[in-house]
Formats: sequence, C-alpha cells, structure tokens
Amino acid sequence: MTTIYICRHGETENNTNNRLSGWIDTPLTDEGVRNAAASAAKLDGVIFDRIISSDLGRAFVTAYIISRKLGYTAEIERLAGLREADYGSLTNMFVPDVIATYPDLDTHNPGGETLAEMQQRVMACLSEIGINYQDKTILLVCHDGPLNAMYASFIDSDIVTTAAGRLNAHDFVAKLSYTDGRITSFEEVVVRP
Repeated sequence: MTTIYICRHGETENNTNNRLSGWIDTPLTDEGVRNAAASAAKLDGVIFDRIISSDLGRAFVTAYIISRKLGYTAEIERLAGLREADYGSLTNMFVPDVIATYPDLDTHNPGGETLAEMQQRVMACLSEIGINYQDKTILLVCHDGPLNAMYASFIDSDIVTTAAGRLNAHDFVAKLSYTDGRITSFEEVVVRP
C-alpha cells in the first residue's frame, strides 16, 4: 500500500481573474502563498519519502513552499501526468465566456483534452507512482482537475458529474491509500485543533 497525500496549488493570478489556466502558468498571488502555508500546516508531522508535483510552475512553487515548511530538503520530482486538463485554444479565456460558448467542453474539446482524457492520464500517472513508491508515504501537489479525477475514480463516478459538483479550495489536502492499482480510501485532511 502507498500512502498518498494530495493537495491543490495555491491561488494564482488567473484564478483571481476567473480565467482557464490549463497548461499555462500565472504566478501565485499573496493569497496563494498563504494557501501553500495552510496546506503545509495540515501536513505538519507527516514524514514524506517523496514529494512530487505537476510540472507546471504553480504546482511546483506550491510544493517548494510546503517542502520548506516541512523541512523536506530532497529533490521535488515533477511529472507531466499530474497536469491540469489541457484546454487547447480556450486556454486563458474567461471562464463565463467558455461556459456560454462551449457548454459541452468537458466531453468535447477540440485541440485540448476532455475531462475523461485528463482522468485517464492522471490515473496512469498515479499507477506508476503506486508501483514506484510501494509502501512509501508520498505528497502530490497538483490541480483541481486531477484531484477530482482521483476522487471520481475512488467513488466510481463519472468525472464530468464529479467535477461539476466539486471545486477544491486552494489549501485542499486529502489523504488516500493506493493498493493493487486502485484508490482504497480518500479523506480530506483538516488542521487538528
């Protein structure tokens, strides 16, 4: 069994401007830096064998902030498999404009990925992590889409339905168990009083 903690990157400029980021980056805001510190507080006391982030800057910077707060000094591994969905030509558009113009974006995204394609990529990456780090404790820093992909897989639900009902906070942290190629537990982590 691999014990995996997952968290979302801190708030970015695109998040505050309500724009789709996908595979592009904008910097963390001051609030985003505070989000990373809040995530680290939820992880206080956990000893990680490895910290892995999406290879996108906003996730890596968040992982770096968390790692320093936790005293983790090893290299942070970066994996493209943990990226947010690729929105193709819709990247950087205002979210309300995208919703109004492309209501079926989650299932039909020419030039980009559908949510199901993103989920397949994320779960393949998670499988590799489970094989490579069996019986280890790992931290993954990624994005809202991959978090929802993992949760949908755990509850055996359609990713489009799951994503429509969930927006994870920028300091969201969850703990999951990964055994024999599947997620066997998934629980949100909150700061202990």
